[in-house]
Amino acid sequence: MFTSNYLSFFAQLSENNNTDWFNTHKKDFEKDVKKPFEVFISKLILEMNTLTPEITISPSEAIFRINKDIRFSADKSPYKTEMSAVISKKGKKSNPCPGLYLSIGAKEVTIGSGLKMLEKEELIEVRHHIAQHSERLEEIIQEPKFKQAFGEIQGDKIKRIPEEFKEAATHQPLLYHTSFLAMTKLPATEITKPDFLEQILRLYQLTLPFAKFLSEPIQS
Repeated sequence: MFTSNYLSFFAQLSENNNTDWFNTHKKDFEKDVKKPFEVFISKLILEMNTLTPEITISPSEAIFRINKDIRFSADKSPYKTEMSAVISKKGKKSNPCPGLYLSIGAKEVTIGSGLKMLEKEELIEVRHHIAQHSERLEEIIQEPKFKQAFGEIQGDKIKRIPEEFKEAATHQPLLYHTSFLAMTKLPATEITKPDFLEQILRLYQLTLPFAKFLSEPIQS
């Protein structure tokens, strides 16, 4: 699906992030980047559906546009330097439904799962769930294969939490988080290897207990 042309396109775009260059190389983008990424995401959705049957979305529901929203950004370069997608029950509109985040740029592949940008009431529910089931969460995130792949749980944190969680937070520091993310990276050169799809599926399978745990208090 992917060739080295995918990587070289983004390497060049990083050095020439402007509309003139992009328009000149748009055919390369369509052939070497957009189409292979759509094919890969389509295959990934089908494989993930065998593990999580509720995932039945189309690639267009999962894939983000390459164009950046620069209205409120100090960086006015118009294009992202990677292709990205969220594969879940609701696709890129998944929040707060955990799924699989995947981005592929010139240098690295980023894979992740979890919750972020929670509404206030959702965050309270998730914190109650964590406080009440801290031991179960620890078993999930300390499982050796999960730990080796994803390391520590990432995400934004705050210094002060509501009084009701302070005691539990002395034993479970994740209660200080406002987002809960299992993230890892691979070298971008992995995308041209024949087992790249299997690599992503193995990582996705490792995230499933973590995603299930986070989903329980906010099922919709």
